[in-house]
Amino acid sequence: MNLSGTYARANYKHLMLIPLAILLLSVGVLVYTHQTTGEWFKRSVELRGGTEITVATGGPSDVSALQSALEKRFGDASVRELGGAGGRGLLVSVGDVDPRDVVGVIKESTDVIDFSYQRVGPALGESFWKQSRLAFITAFFFMAVVVFLAFRTFVPSVAVIQAAVTDVLATLAAMQLLNIEMSLFTFGAVMLIIGYSVDTDILLTTRMLRRDGDLIERIMSSVKTGLTMTATALVALLALYATASTPALRDFSMVLIVALLADVPATYFMNAGLLRMWLERRNSR
Repeated sequence: MNLSGTYARANYKHLMLIPLAILLLSVGVLVYTHQTTGEWFKRSVELRGGTEITVATGGPSDVSALQSALEKRFGDASVRELGGAGGRGLLVSVGDVDPRDVVGVIKESTDVIDFSYQRVGPALGESFWKQSRLAFITAFFFMAVVVFLAFRTFVPSVAVIQAAVTDVLATLAAMQLLNIEMSLFTFGAVMLIIGYSVDTDILLTTRMLRRDGDLIERIMSSVKTGLTMTATALVALLALYATASTPALRDFSMVLIVALLADVPATYFMNAGLLRMWLERRNSR
């Protein structure tokens, strides 16, 4: 199958609608989350304050029924089941309440062997969240500066940055749909998205801006290299997700998996489309 010929015959402007739809849908999910919860996305105990309890149990638990019971008693609560070589357990996140009261509710329906907990005060959690936001804004700003210095042209630079924005927003929206909280682990994954998405876009942009050879061939050369990189990373992350025994590692890997999948249309449909449109107009003058 001749991918270059297929891409050349395709209406690339129609392909640009796919990442645009992903971007608009992602914004819609985040706006809906903000309207219903008052937050743009769910935050873990580390970033909002509260109590996180790890409970070792003697058998399986009815997670949904337990979460309903905890929400009825303590308000906002999150319950996730743990499993692995260390045995079964539960990871419970609640507000700033006495962990013994929470364990007491759990014991009503579950065989509790042991438990441990960590408490983060609301002020400390908010401080962590403020520092995290500052780190993200700083990283994104300097990424944009490096991109503009590298290409020194407005359209190619904006095309690269829009792909990174799409990747981040799509990932944040998927986290809400998958019930993944923003924690220190997942925040680290979101930070990695900035670097990885820019890598593939810089590769694409650099090859498209070359003046030697056919434009379609240059695009397809970048697509083959970029998709190979993406596939390799996906295999590693899928293996991590399948073997992880803790929610933190599963969330970390899932966030990056979603970001890699979102990066494909953002880079090769939208970024490539914007650059192709710009180059065709420039060359026709």
